[in-house]
Amino acid sequence: MRLIATLLASSLLFVVTATAQQSSTPVPHARDQAIPELRDASMIALRHIRIIDGRGGPARENQTLIIEAGKIREFGSDSEIRIPQKARTLDLTGRSVLPGLVMLHEHLFLADPGGSAFTHPQHFSFPRLYLAYGVTTLRTAGADFPYMDLNLKRNIDAGEVPGPEIHLTSPYFSGEGDPFLGAMIVRNAEDARRSVRYWAAQGFTSFKAYQWVSKDVLAALIDEAHRLKLPVTAHLRSVSCREAAELGIDNIEHGCFRTADNLEADLNGPRTQALLHTLVDRKVVLTATPTNGRKPLSDFARELLDPSARERFSNRRAPAPAASGGAEPRDTPYAHLLMRFARAGGRLVLGSDGGAGGVIPGLGDHEAIETLVSFGFAPLEAIRIATLEDATFLGIQDRTGSIETGKEADLLIVLGNPAEHIKDIENVEMVFTNGIAYDPKTLLAAIKGQLGWK
Repeated sequence: MRLIATLLASSLLFVVTATAQQSSTPVPHARDQAIPELRDASMIALRHIRIIDGRGGPARENQTLIIEAGKIREFGSDSEIRIPQKARTLDLTGRSVLPGLVMLHEHLFLADPGGSAFTHPQHFSFPRLYLAYGVTTLRTAGADFPYMDLNLKRNIDAGEVPGPEIHLTSPYFSGEGDPFLGAMIVRNAEDARRSVRYWAAQGFTSFKAYQWVSKDVLAALIDEAHRLKLPVTAHLRSVSCREAAELGIDNIEHGCFRTADNLEADLNGPRTQALLHTLVDRKVVLTATPTNGRKPLSDFARELLDPSARERFSNRRAPAPAASGGAEPRDTPYAHLLMRFARAGGRLVLGSDGGAGGVIPGLGDHEAIETLVSFGFAPLEAIRIATLEDATFLGIQDRTGSIETGKEADLLIVLGNPAEHIKDIENVEMVFTNGIAYDPKTLLAAIKGQLGWK
């Protein structure tokens, strides 16, 4: 008995000591990975900049913008703005400052480029990728690993890890026959209602229906979510876009290509026109995702991949045809559909489908914006969609999405002028989120060789 007591006491001492050591370990903080010279600055002045404010108006040259306490204190012409003595001043001649990108169809998992039903969580690499390329706010568009998404959001909100502000969408509400292992198979209306209440209580703020969902399940999902004043989006196939619109759906992802709507092949006939009018009249928002992995990976992007992912990307299947919503020139049916929808008064928002179909987060978001321009949208119009329009959809336009006094300092600094040359949006030199400045090179260095693994 004395031996047992001695062993128990020793075990207890070990547990107490280990717990004390664990609790004394400092918690990593996102600010630790910020640009050292700006990390502790109480005020930052961006001097000699070009401001593209995200509201759709022309770019303003020779501007100064002052950041204080994480917010935009003031901005205006260089000759008008007096820089306080305590401010840390950056000369950004030749650079443009835009609102941080707000992207609405993003993922936190990497789908197998080979096309299998497996996905891999990317809760280390993806937040840094999105942020490094200027995405300061995102909405997930379906969760394969919902608790990982939820805990990552909490860590970012607490400032423990760098990353964009995340708005959580539920697991995929799908049905029998869905081959993807991350989907939630919902068999009846009551199951849908119960699941909506559960995920809403966990902190998810929108819901995603997927291609195999049944009409009665989708109806219950929409009704229950709306009772909670939360929106529903969908990637549709089994239910038509017209049926979903009549049920009151808020948002449709990608388009209406493989659904039961029986649209014309060129998306240019009376059935397509009637559907577009239905979507516009019922105020259904369409999320464009004009990327599909056709863009070759640069040598730098390949260096980010872990060896297994690099091999899978090299051997990936040929991208899907244009009707899937992939990136195409302006003379394709998908481009015509988006333009006609927008010009008819439809509300268009933007995402990249990052993580799916071989799309690399951040890089895919740039591609999505550039592709909108190739479809015929003006550069300033595409930027407005990817910033203020998307923020308005999320209901956060009063604090982010455009460069305005008093808003959060969520900013993207690029070399060049994307208001005239949209590809300049790729030349990211610095990103601010809530006034904290990050160097993309530092964020990407932490990922090198890890993407696809963590």
